Order: sequence, then C-alpha cells, then structure tokens
Amino acid sequence: MRDTMSCTGRGLAAAAVLLLAGVAGCSGQANVSFNLINPCQEDVLFANNQCQFMEVCVSSLDPQDPLHPSQIANGLGPRCHTCSFSEGTCDMSGDDLDGPARIVDLRCRTTLDGPAMARATSQSLVLGSGPGALGSITMNLLLGNVNSFTETTVVDPRSSQLGTCSMMGQGEIGRYGHTATLLADGRVLITGGVRRYGQGLEEVLATAEIFDPATGTHQLITDRTGNPVKMAAPSGRAFHTATRLRDGRVLLAGGVGLVDGKRTTLQSAELFDPATNSFGTISVMGSGRAHHVATMLATGEVLVTGGAAYQNGDVVNYFNSAIRYLPGSNAWEPVQNNMSAARAFHAAVLLDPSKYNGNVVIIGGQDQNGPLGSIDVYNAQANQFYQGVNVTMHKNRSHLCAVALDNGDVLVAGGKTTEDDTSVDAGVEIYNPGVPTYGEFRDLELNLTVARMDHTCSLLETGNVVVAGGKTSTATGVQVGEMILVGSGTYSVEQIADDFLDPPRFLHQATSMQNGWVLLTGGLPSDTPDSKPATQSMYFVPEPSF
Repeated sequence: MRDTMSCTGRGLAAAAVLLLAGVAGCSGQANVSFNLINPCQEDVLFANNQCQFMEVCVSSLDPQDPLHPSQIANGLGPRCHTCSFSEGTCDMSGDDLDGPARIVDLRCRTTLDGPAMARATSQSLVLGSGPGALGSITMNLLLGNVNSFTETTVVDPRSSQLGTCSMMGQGEIGRYGHTATLLADGRVLITGGVRRYGQGLEEVLATAEIFDPATGTHQLITDRTGNPVKMAAPSGRAFHTATRLRDGRVLLAGGVGLVDGKRTTLQSAELFDPATNSFGTISVMGSGRAHHVATMLATGEVLVTGGAAYQNGDVVNYFNSAIRYLPGSNAWEPVQNNMSAARAFHAAVLLDPSKYNGNVVIIGGQDQNGPLGSIDVYNAQANQFYQGVNVTMHKNRSHLCAVALDNGDVLVAGGKTTEDDTSVDAGVEIYNPGVPTYGEFRDLELNLTVARMDHTCSLLETGNVVVAGGKTSTATGVQVGEMILVGSGTYSVEQIADDFLDPPRFLHQATSMQNGWVLLTGGLPSDTPDSKPATQSMYFVPEPSF
C-alpha cells in the first residue's frame, strides 16, 4: 500500500500539521498526525523560508530492527521521504513502518538536497495497528532550529498553556546540584538539589518532579491529595547521584542535606519507583559522601567512587574508597581495595564492555591539596582497582567533564586546575584505554573557545560532543555553547552561538533523550549570593545523524 502525508498551515502555536497516514499492519492500518509547535519565543517554521521542503524519517531504537540507523551499512536503515511543503501532500511507503520503538523525525530543508535547518523529533512510539500500537491520533511535536538551544515549550494539546514556555515544577525558584535521570518511558526524573532564595538563604530540596517530553511540561510529583511526594531523606538531597537500574527504578545515593542550617553529608540511599511515584529507603552506604560519582556497570550493578564529607557546612574529608550496589540483593558491598588517591568532583566513565571487560576509568577530581591529574582503573570482574596505574592527564583537573566516544576513547574537557576557582581551563584531552596496559592521555592541543568548569558534555548520535554551560574564573555562568567535532582521528571545536543560554548556567544537568536531543535543567547563572537557579529548561537540537 501507499501512505500519504499532508501539510497544512495552522496558527502561531501549532505551526503546521503533517499527516503520516495508513501505517501498515497485519490487521489493518493506523493514521498518525503530527502538529508542529513553534518554540515559545520564536517562529521556526516560517523563518528564512527554511521549510520549503519537509523530510519525514522513521527509524527504530532497537539495533536489531531493520530501521535502526546502524542497519544502513546492510542496505537497510531508516525510511525517509521528502516532499515540497507547498504541495501539502506526498506519498510514503508504509509497508515496513509498523513496529515498536519507532522515532519519527520531521526535518525542514531550504532546498531539496540541502541540510536540515530545523527538526521535530518524537520520543519512542509504537506504530501500526497491533496490540499497544497507536491508533488514529494526532500528536504535537516541538520544532527547533538545528544545532541550537531552544526553550522547552508546552505541547500538550489539552493544555490552555499550549505554545508557552515550560518552567520547572518547583515554581518560580529553580534548583541546582540536582539530578536529572532518563526513565525507561522517555520521561525525566528530577530530584533534590538546592533552592536559593537570595543573599545566602538556601533550602536543600526533598521534592522531585517529572519532565514529560510528550507534553513538554514539568510536574511536581504529588500524592492523591495534591501534596508533594518527598524523598525518604528528611533533610532532602543535593550533590547526590541518581542511577536508573535495569528494572526501571532509580537509585539515589548520598549527597548533602541541611541540618541546623548547615550542609551535612548523607550516608543514606533510596529507590524511586516510577510505577508508584514513590521513594523507599534501602541500606545505608556506610560512609556519608557527596560530590561522588555513580557509574552503571555492564552487569547492572552500580559503582560509587570517591566523594567528600561535610562537617559544620565545610568539606573536611575526601574519600579514596568505593562501594558497589547489588540490585539483586538490595545491598552494598565494598570494593576490595582503595583508589590510589582520595578524590571528589571527578569523572568516572564505563569503558566499552566489548573491548575492556566492563572496566571503569576514574579521572581527575580533587583532594585537600587541590585538583588531581591522576586516574584509577576499576576492574569490574575482580571488584578491585588495578595497582600501579601511573597514568596522568597533561593537566590536573577537577569539576571537569568526560564522555565515552563511539570509538571507545574518552574525551575530557575543561575544569579547574588550582585549588581556588581562578584557574579555569579550556583544554581538551583524549584518554585511549588500550595503549599501553592502563591507557594513556593525548593532549589534542585544542581549546574550547571559553574556559569553563561545572559544565556538561553530551555525546550526540553523530558522534560529536556538545559542551554546555559552565562557570568562568570570574564566577559567572557561560552562555556560549560549543561542539567538539569528532572525526576519524581528528578533532575540532566549533562555537554554537554567542548567547544561546539565557540565563547562563552551571551546576545544571544535561540529559540525553530517547530522540537524541539533550535536555538542560536548572543550574546557577553566577556565584553571587543573590543568584537564583534557572527555572527555564532548554533543549539542544542536534543535526540528524543520517
């Protein structure tokens, strides 16, 4: 059979309607329509005539599915078709479109063969007419300019706020030092953090909220009476970790709470169950720690490394120990030996399990003397750290970012290099785990255009890395976003925009979504006592990978 797509004009909020009709299935067909919603503060669809042509692509999140992008090498891959926007209709074969874990991507092009200028991308869908599949419905999708940051926007067709900016559910005052974890259904769980009222008045939050990309809204998690659901830790949590387990629950560990108005380290941990929207306590970690890192292992267990302890509001100790959470027994066990150095504000990255046996590299951070250049390598099979790892970065770095690349290497960028915050670095290094025994660092002699710390780095489907936010040596937030372009053994830096983040932010969170976009939540615009956390969340809209 043949499917049709029709395009018709709509008002300001709903910019256009695109109909992907008659998705074939064994027992019939389904009609799925998409309204394109302009971001809350700009007109994307009709700007600069960039939507002369509209390409519709349907792909799969399942690597074994013929529509997965990795299947392009086998002559398969996503199904795409381009039509003239002015014609309003075009034909698209639907014989192979039905199935689970489908992503629909609508792309604006100025010319038939030109690059995508803007795109609207769904989360995971089930297309077709079988059990659990979508019937004849209409969905709203946010349209954003490619390689830019855009405000999260209400796209819920039932909402009176359709087309308006979507703010965090905590209210007029946002949060920083929180966590933002992608759930199995594509929503994002945001927990804890610090709420700042101004001039040194702060509250560590015990609340949590959900960002739902299907509606574009943030909602505080509440009980049946409408009261906020609180975490099990009565003092709240900030600078903790939140890790999604294989069963869909989220492990929250450590962090700081406020006791008598001063930050105190937490040794407790708890589990969030998205099926019941509830928190439940589990056994304590043994030692209270904050500014640690939690890493999901290839086995499904969670490794917690390093961290710092507070007393009377000040950091008084750094940890060289590590522990491992065992979901099967709901218990913690210690790693058999300690790291070579105590460290917090570090990075920890799971290495490619197919090449490096599920090992984890722990990079940089700081102790009581300042930033570190050393690393440790965790042997997941033996539950211990390798001894005699004499590998260092070219610079000491804490408050850095690190991300595993598609080739198995680890990219490290930015951070501070001295004990105070006045020496913030812009350098980029590459850790190669396979050369020699414990790997080595290569200085790319490549700098970000803006030196930054407390920023985020996110791997995109293209294999490139987007660097967002951060703090400068003058304690102000960074507005400039940058792209680290990763080629075959080559790297370069490209500035995204001059003022993409308004307000700028650091100590925020970046969450990679099911559709490949990156969600930024919370953060502080500056380090001044009256600086209040950002309430407006933002997306980074990447270019398509195919």
